[in-house]
Amino acid sequence: MNHFGEIYRYEWKKLLGKKIVWVSLLLSILISIISVFAPLLGNYYIDGKFIDTNYNMYQQDKKYAKALSGRKIDQALLEETIAAWRKIPQSTNTPYQATEEYWKYARPYNEIFQMIRKTSDMQTFEAMYSWQPNEAELYAKRQAWLTSLWKDIKLSKGETEFWGEQEEQVKKPYTYEEHGGYRVLFSNYQTTGLFVLMLVAICLSGIFSDEHIRKTDQLILASPLGKTRLYWAKTAAGATFAVIITILIFTAEFVSAICLYGAGGFQAAFQFIYNPSSDPITCGQAILIAYGNMMMAAVFTSIFVMILSELLKSNIATLAISVVLLIVPLIFTAPAQYRVPAQIWNWLPWSFLAPWNVFGQYTVSIFGHCLTPWQAVPLIYLAAGILLTAAGKPIYQRFQVSGR
Repeated sequence: MNHFGEIYRYEWKKLLGKKIVWVSLLLSILISIISVFAPLLGNYYIDGKFIDTNYNMYQQDKKYAKALSGRKIDQALLEETIAAWRKIPQSTNTPYQATEEYWKYARPYNEIFQMIRKTSDMQTFEAMYSWQPNEAELYAKRQAWLTSLWKDIKLSKGETEFWGEQEEQVKKPYTYEEHGGYRVLFSNYQTTGLFVLMLVAICLSGIFSDEHIRKTDQLILASPLGKTRLYWAKTAAGATFAVIITILIFTAEFVSAICLYGAGGFQAAFQFIYNPSSDPITCGQAILIAYGNMMMAAVFTSIFVMILSELLKSNIATLAISVVLLIVPLIFTAPAQYRVPAQIWNWLPWSFLAPWNVFGQYTVSIFGHCLTPWQAVPLIYLAAGILLTAAGKPIYQRFQVSGR
């Protein structure tokens, strides 16, 4: 018997015995749940005048959205929506939200009107007063906007053709479905990812370095079990820890969102919550894909943090570097005109927390087939994680206690 299971359980026991692990995990779950509640808190004002609470506003908007659910955004609904919005008087002095006509006629169609704007890339007043509703023109405007976007971010000819084919698979006209819960989960994705990776860094930064700090590494050298089994047990415990905390935080968010906003909208087109995407998937599928990618990023980060802690022999230094790596993408981005650096930067674990990178347009071509970011990056993390783990093994094995 190689005692791997026993060592693995002991590493988990050490992790769960740390107060910082429990405090960080509970705080992360609590903040994640609060972030789901946040849009319903506070009041709605126009020019400093109280209109209603955000909670009541959402409840009314949800009723309007449910009334529209199941309807196709076709010529009939476009004409109906624009006719309702054109009842709002043309005025440059009063916000349209402050008019009686908006609340009585336009607001019930707000979800459709906003989708018209996003699909066509039109400004609010252009859509309201200048555009003549036309189903074919609406989706043609979307294609023209997407083509311009792909050109701006320097997609290759093959990628442009690939995304054109993907866009053709997106069912049109769109069928509207109320999808409030999935929209909130998507909006919170980057914040949730930051908490997950921060939690990984906090909890695992000492998994190797603690041995050196506490000078228990001398006992390991004398152990008949050897350092090889201990190394694999530690990395396995750290990786599964990353998986479990991601599942716990996602579950807390998902349950909160479903309880507050409802489960409707799983089958709604993904373009309702992220319009630039041409992925022919639904809102529900997109959320599962996104959080699955977050889990892979967390596992890779756990391996990176653990190897770094062995190299530096310091949990403080490891944590400091990890925090800097998490913060830098919030401040800097790689310019799109530098295609290769931009793609590499966007696909780093701490940058890949942004949903627009998960569902971005950069691809990897394998045997003539383009893999999207959410398909390619988990494979890259898996391969890189295996290589990093293998590279860390000799570093851990060759360490010798001296000068004590």
